[in-house]
Amino acid sequence: MSFLKNFFSREVLIYSKKSSNVISPVIFFLICITFFPLAVSNDPNELSKLAPGLIWICILLAGMLSIQTIFKEDYDDGSLDLFYVRGFSMLEVVLVKIFVNWIFTALPLILLSCSMVFLLYFPVDKLFNLIGSLFLGTLIISFFGALAGALSLGKNSILASAIMLPLSLPVLILGSSASTYSNENITFFILLLSALLFFSVPIISLACVGAIRLHYE
Repeated sequence: MSFLKNFFSREVLIYSKKSSNVISPVIFFLICITFFPLAVSNDPNELSKLAPGLIWICILLAGMLSIQTIFKEDYDDGSLDLFYVRGFSMLEVVLVKIFVNWIFTALPLILLSCSMVFLLYFPVDKLFNLIGSLFLGTLIISFFGALAGALSLGKNSILASAIMLPLSLPVLILGSSASTYSNENITFFILLLSALLFFSVPIISLACVGAIRLHYE
């Protein structure tokens, strides 16, 4: 428990000092959201129909800027080697890194998307649907991104994108659908996202641990 607490504090401190990792996805998201109305259409009715999909695409692409490198810096400076050699629980390392990364990268994007929906004329009555789907969906995407990052350690980052994007497509479809339908019909999509998250946490976490160990065996 002491290692888990200390490691969590370490990760929070590192992310607090690495402002670029937090600011870059936010800037990318703002650019995409701002340019879509200018490039696609300025018709409120058309934008309101496209808004859920556009927000989800921007969230996914912005998240890819940070989640793919979740293990890279620790791998490059030898910290990951030290954790492995000294027998620390790699499962705890993986879970803490994913959760802290989500707090500092995905959570700001969720809060920002709620304040920027007016640019896309997103219906206010469906805002809670969007927030709920984003909370579940970004957590799932974080786990998929961590797996992509673990599998591509020491390799080109393009490989991580090639792994992460196909895995994230179901989340993108379910999340945008949950944000589109009325409050009465959202339960089905939220349950599917919750089930996907429930199964993803243990399976993807163990897969990340296995992928990391492959680099040392």
